[in-house]
Amino acid sequence: MEQLAQCRRSQLMNTVTGVRVPNKNLAAALGALTGLVSLIAMIRLVSGAFSHGMSAFAWIAILLAMVPWIGYAAWRGRHGHLNRRGAVAVLLLNLVGCVVVWLFVLGPVLALACSLAAFAVIWVSDWPPRRPAGDERFVRIEELRRTDD
Repeated sequence: MEQLAQCRRSQLMNTVTGVRVPNKNLAAALGALTGLVSLIAMIRLVSGAFSHGMSAFAWIAILLAMVPWIGYAAWRGRHGHLNRRGAVAVLLLNLVGCVVVWLFVLGPVLALACSLAAFAVIWVSDWPPRRPAGDERFVRIEELRRTDD
């Protein structure tokens, strides 16, 4: 029981604030939402180039590029150590992207930028925690050779 409590404490310390998103499925959903905002923005961006609707090739190209992106963003969100503040930031960026994509001529581009920023928050949350400053440091080969002599 003590090991379980210690493991949970060490997992909480892997985040900046020490407070993680309590549900990994919520973090995965935020990642999938980030990918979906990208998909909608790409469809809107490409559809602006066609006057009579998008061609089948355009649909296939978009779906082949963006469906794996949705899966990767969801996996990265589930795998990361997203804290609550980061989750709120991702959600707000995605909501802004969903609104902006329909409003302006440059809306799809702004929505892609919001989605990229949301993914950056998810991606940074997956970085390994910093090592505590202490006795551990990198040693040069020359220093090792001096101690052998």
